[in-house]
Amino acid sequence: MTWATRFLFFVLGAPLLLGSALALAPAFTQTSLVVNSTGQMGQLLPPAFLTLLSTPGIATSAITSLVSGLLTPAISLAIVFLFLAATQGNSIGNAIAKLSAPVLAIPHAAAAFALALLLAPSGVASRVVASLLGWDLPPDYLFINDPNGLALILGLVLKEAPFLLLISLAALPSLGAPRRVALARTLGYKPTTAWLLTVAPVLYPLVRLPLFAVIVFASSAVDVALILGPSLPPTLSVRLLEWFVAPEIESRQLASAAALLQLVVSLSALGIWLLFERVVARAFAPLAARGASRLSARRVTYDTALTALGNALLPLSLAFILIGIGALMLTSVGTEWRYPALVPSVWSTQQWTSALSEWRAPLFNATMIALLSVTAALALSLFMLEAQARSSVSTARIATFLYLPLLVPQVVFISGIAVLAERALLPPSLTLVAAGHFLFVLPYVYLTLQGGYARFDTRWLMLARTLGASNTVCFWRIRLPLLSTQLVTAVMLGLAISLSLYLPTQILGAGRIPTLTTEAIALVSSGNRSTIGTWALLQSALPTLCFMLALVLPRLIWSRRKGML
Repeated sequence: MTWATRFLFFVLGAPLLLGSALALAPAFTQTSLVVNSTGQMGQLLPPAFLTLLSTPGIATSAITSLVSGLLTPAISLAIVFLFLAATQGNSIGNAIAKLSAPVLAIPHAAAAFALALLLAPSGVASRVVASLLGWDLPPDYLFINDPNGLALILGLVLKEAPFLLLISLAALPSLGAPRRVALARTLGYKPTTAWLLTVAPVLYPLVRLPLFAVIVFASSAVDVALILGPSLPPTLSVRLLEWFVAPEIESRQLASAAALLQLVVSLSALGIWLLFERVVARAFAPLAARGASRLSARRVTYDTALTALGNALLPLSLAFILIGIGALMLTSVGTEWRYPALVPSVWSTQQWTSALSEWRAPLFNATMIALLSVTAALALSLFMLEAQARSSVSTARIATFLYLPLLVPQVVFISGIAVLAERALLPPSLTLVAAGHFLFVLPYVYLTLQGGYARFDTRWLMLARTLGASNTVCFWRIRLPLLSTQLVTAVMLGLAISLSLYLPTQILGAGRIPTLTTEAIALVSSGNRSTIGTWALLQSALPTLCFMLALVLPRLIWSRRKGML
């Protein structure tokens, strides 16, 4: 293990391990005897676990979280792979892929609000159907907070599919996909099937670690679950948060036991996924080895169906979010919007006036937290990458440690860090919240810069050294200017991630550090669509602005240096 790996493990691993330990410790403070069915004394169990196991609906909460953690990555990965197989880099596919990037910048909570407004019984989709069929009343079905968690899974899929798509697009150029598909076509396979049989198996290992992060996040998400998830009972992570912020000491012990259960659920989801990998691999090998000896009508129909799904599912998911955002805009300026009217009948900017009079403190807090966390992540990433570049140390293993905060449920170790802050007499503050955001911003900032360092042409440095420049001068005058695109991208990506984080802000800030995200989610229980729509748009504005700057600034910086490679 290199010094860089040890240092990174200390920066990321130590808070995770210590936070997780402190989150789980209160559940083991006391023990009680359990009497088995024969009347004999059984093993010692902490009372918190007995209380947790006897809590009504706790099994349903755990199962809902587990199912969400399995179905979300499975559906998202299927949508992405089918899209890549059906389009294979054509102009339409490239245009849709570019459209997925701004959707990725929209926070999870804002996307959940948009989906709720679109697919609710009185939502925009229902109003369009009502105008065609002449309905006077909305249909009787439950979408938001449905007990099966289908709305929660759909909301997570709409956000995680663009994420996996961009990860896949970044890995594809190194695989020689056109050559693999062409070889499979000579064996009689149709284009989509050829891609799935030859490219998907080598692409999957490259997106496996981000996919594990999706599994853990989907099984322990709080913000999306508060908006779209079931409420009777809610998901395990939501119940854990409720118990953790409750003032009673018994609730803190119950939250600790629930944290252990949440950890078991997330690890179980990962274990089931690993088992599923082996099953698919064993079934896939003979299928690929059998070959396409003859082009039957069934095989052609099968490939046509896969192509149709690939061309439809991802654009449809992007359309859901974009149309939902448009519906949020209408809701924010409409005071009366009776069913089944397609647009509000009365327009007003009252909600915007009210929101803009209250947004200064949340905006200031969100901006300062984002700037502090991104600045720290950027400085640490540059320090480590520069030190590794000068010592020619491999960075292959470091990526695994970078994913540590994404492979442990947030609600588990963040609650432990809050306990540590309490014991250290650290009051809730912008600095403490920024430290929590730093744990999630650092992986993205580091990996973005690492790509720039890997592609950097070191001949520029050699030329500067022949002119007498020191390592420090080379870093400031040569490397950083040439890495300006990656720097801007890393900073804007880090800002967008920090501005969207809910759980670290809510727990480490103890509800006293309001941001645009926490204020928007706090309005879920209000039921006022206009207010929710206004704050959801305010929440989306800054991350979207960061995304736009990440696209525009590099072009402006390099506008007079287009001849440089």
